[in-house]
Amino acid sequence: MTEQTPEATAVQTSGENADPQADLSVETSAEKTTAVDGSPAKTSPTKTSPAKTSAGKVRAEPVARTRRPGKPKVDPVLAAAVALAHDALYEIADPAQVGDHLGVTAEEDRLLTHRFAADKPGYRGWEWFVTVARAPRAKLVTVCEIGLLPGEDTLIAPPWVPWLERMNDEEREAHKAEQAEADEG
Repeated sequence: MTEQTPEATAVQTSGENADPQADLSVETSAEKTTAVDGSPAKTSPTKTSPAKTSAGKVRAEPVARTRRPGKPKVDPVLAAAVALAHDALYEIADPAQVGDHLGVTAEEDRLLTHRFAADKPGYRGWEWFVTVARAPRAKLVTVCEIGLLPGEDTLIAPPWVPWLERMNDEEREAHKAEQAEADEG
């Protein structure tokens, strides 16, 4: 017996010698799907929408899922993976430099970032981060990325200013004099 999948299957409905492009219909019923052992498969029908074939006939095609708008939700399996995130950080940092768990942020569905305080000398206010993910319906958590980012109270360098804009009046005059000498000589 032939195994069929629950996806839409095109079947020729005319006679044996019929043109392959002619008269196609689509079966989407779960009742006509059977398992390898011959028992009926327990599947649900596929959502379909009408579409035209090259012969002008209407056939069904699967309807694409629409992206749900709004903020991604925190996945409970990923949120519980604090120990895995700690262990991943210990591969790049001394355990004494990894502080308390500060929280989690949902980046996307099934993609979450754990944040930890960084007790690293010279990095006051910085935070370790570990991004974890999992596949749909899977319980296995995967570490995607590890790193160190500045926190909200971090002392960071000011924006870079070009050297010509940082010079005071005396330095500008000396620079203009040097340029004039270089142009003359």
